[in-house]
Amino acid sequence: MKPTFRYSAILALVFAGCMGISIHLHAMDGPTLAQQIYNRDDGRDSYATVRMLLMDKGGKKRFRSLITATKDYGNTIKSYIRFTSPADIDGTSFLTWENEDRENDQFLFLPALNRVRRIVSTQKASRFVNTDYTYEDMERRRPDLDQHKIPREEKNGGHDCWVLESVPRDPKTSQYGKLISWISKIALLPVKTEYYDGRGKQLKEFTALEIKQVDGIWSITESEMHDLKKDHHTYLKTLELRYNRDIPDNVFTQAYMMHGE
Repeated sequence: MKPTFRYSAILALVFAGCMGISIHLHAMDGPTLAQQIYNRDDGRDSYATVRMLLMDKGGKKRFRSLITATKDYGNTIKSYIRFTSPADIDGTSFLTWENEDRENDQFLFLPALNRVRRIVSTQKASRFVNTDYTYEDMERRRPDLDQHKIPREEKNGGHDCWVLESVPRDPKTSQYGKLISWISKIALLPVKTEYYDGRGKQLKEFTALEIKQVDGIWSITESEMHDLKKDHHTYLKTLELRYNRDIPDNVFTQAYMMHGE
């Protein structure tokens, strides 16, 4: 998926592109910026291997490895994630199909049950395989579903940023009441995103720890998501990242989730 200002760091590690210098030469408003992020060029497809670290408030660490893939299909995108280690999660896979005219389709394959189950809308606020991301975080959100504004511009982590505030037009469409994102003017990527509930309490914070160009595309290659209530962290580091590799269509199917073919 091409993540919008609602970034899943797992996906943002590999789907972040640059719209070019020309967008920075004009006055920017919230709706325009949100649409620019949503539409930016990030290649025809992408493939990455990622290392994940889960750390609780006591400092206990758990490591995971995974692969991710995405592919553009006109105005929609399909994405695939498969965990490869440790043994207790090996083979668990997750698939998202974007739809232009209805809710996106999400599927989870659990090897122990040997079946694919659909993630329904009532589960979107649930945690994705015990990480600090929810199923809602694992899909991009159309800009027209939210109201956007840029209250200010400022530096964050050494980056010149637009501060983008996004609020759902219909509160029922999201678990979040508001997101505030610091968007790099050069990379058009989130340096930081704060997630709030409907009462204005901050729930989580995403931080891009490393941003660099890969195959000419600005990419988040290291990140952290912090659940403030649980004081739990999910760190992600890209080990390998490739764009425009002509990934076969069958990778983005339920059959591939189950059998790898």
